[in-house]
Amino acid sequence: MDEIARIRSAIREAACAAWTALRDERPSEDFYYFGLWTTTLAHRPVPTACSIQGLQRAVDDARRQGLPLGEDDLRWSVNDSPYDQFGDELFAGIEPLFDAVGDAYDRPHEVNQALLEAMIGGLADLDAEGFFGTGLERESLVLNVTLPAHERPADALESARRLNPPRALVRYAADLVSAERG
Repeated sequence: MDEIARIRSAIREAACAAWTALRDERPSEDFYYFGLWTTTLAHRPVPTACSIQGLQRAVDDARRQGLPLGEDDLRWSVNDSPYDQFGDELFAGIEPLFDAVGDAYDRPHEVNQALLEAMIGGLADLDAEGFFGTGLERESLVLNVTLPAHERPADALESARRLNPPRALVRYAADLVSAERG
C-alpha cells in the first residue's frame, strides 16, 4: 500500500470514529453536515459537523455577542458550528503520515492534490459502505471537504457533488448560490 493509500485509509478510520463519537454523544440532534476542512497546502484534515440544534445554539451565541446573524447566515458556516473540530484528536495520529510525504510548504502541488483526493476518497469510502445512511437518511446529510480557498460556491460545490447524491445538495447549492449573489 502506498503512502497516499495509507493516508486515505487513516482518514476513513478517523472520520468513522469522529462521526460515531459525535452521534453517540448527541443522539437526539439532527445533523445535516459532516465534513473535513484543510488548508490549500493540504495539511491534515480537521472534522466538522452541523446540526439543526447546533445551528440554533450558534445563532443564540452570535446574538448574545450583539451580532445580527441568523440561521441563513450560519447554516453552512461550519467553523461557527459548536461541532467544528469535534473529534479532532482522532485525526492527530494522521499527522505523521502527512509529514512523511513532505513538508506542506515544500511538497509538489501534485502531492497536495493527491492528499486532497485522499480526504475526499476517505469520506467516499465510508459513504459507499452506507456508513452515513441510505435513502432519505443519506439525502438529509451533506458531506464535503473544504478549503479556505473555496470562496466561490462553485468551488465548494465541486467536491460536494463528488460526495453526495443530488437530492442532498438541493438546499446546500441554493444557499451557496444565494450567498454569492448576496
